[in-house]
This record gives sequence, structure tokens and C-alpha cells, in this order.
Amino acid sequence: MVEIRQMNPDEKQTVKSLIEKCGFEYYDSAITHVVSDKDRIIGASQLAVEKSEAQILSIVVDENFRRMGFGDGLLKMQINHCYKNDISVVKVRKGIADGFFKRVGFIETQEWLVLDVQAFYLNLHCR
Repeated sequence: MVEIRQMNPDEKQTVKSLIEKCGFEYYDSAITHVVSDKDRIIGASQLAVEKSEAQILSIVVDENFRRMGFGDGLLKMQINHCYKNDISVVKVRKGIADGFFKRVGFIETQEWLVLDVQAFYLNLHCR
């Protein structure tokens, strides 16, 4: 069974390896979510939070499991975390899969793509 959840401490090395294999830095202090299939980690994301703003540091999926919606699930998990913790803005540095983030509703600024978390939930339409 596939699930998206917060990382367990004993999964740190596996998650760190996956994130670094995909070309991103792993941050010990970040909030880390994973996609797991039984005992296998197939995706991970990291989110840095400071006051009422969060920055997406990475969203990665093992190349054998891409185009299955796991990246979308990780992104929505991060947005939901922000919503539940009264974090009003989520941003990601431009140049990291811009189309992926814009499709969800991130707006382009000079060097960031930014999402208003409250507006995201107010404008959510089921398809």
C-alpha cells in the first residue's frame, strides 16, 4: 500500500540518499515527507518553515515511479502542512520545475514562485 506521510527518523539515510541522488541538498532541520510503498521510500519532499512563510526545498520521486502523481501528492502534503499550521505563504525558487508549480497556482515573482495558502483552499475545485 502506498502512503504519503511524515518521515520516520530511521528513514533519514534512505531519504537523504534519494534527495541527493536527484541533485538536491538534504536539510536535517526541514520538515520531511515521504511516499512509501510498503518498506520502500519512492519519493520525498522537504519544507523549511520560518514564521508564517515556508520554502519548498525539494520534491523528488524515484525515476521508476514518476508520472504517477506522487510529486503532486507530496506538494499537496506540504501545502496542507502549511494550512494546518497557519503558514500563509509557500514559495519555491524559480527554475525548479516551474510548470509543475504554476499548474497548482503558484504565481511568479522576480526570483520565486509563490502560493497564498488560504487562497489555494478557497479556490479549490474538484475535478
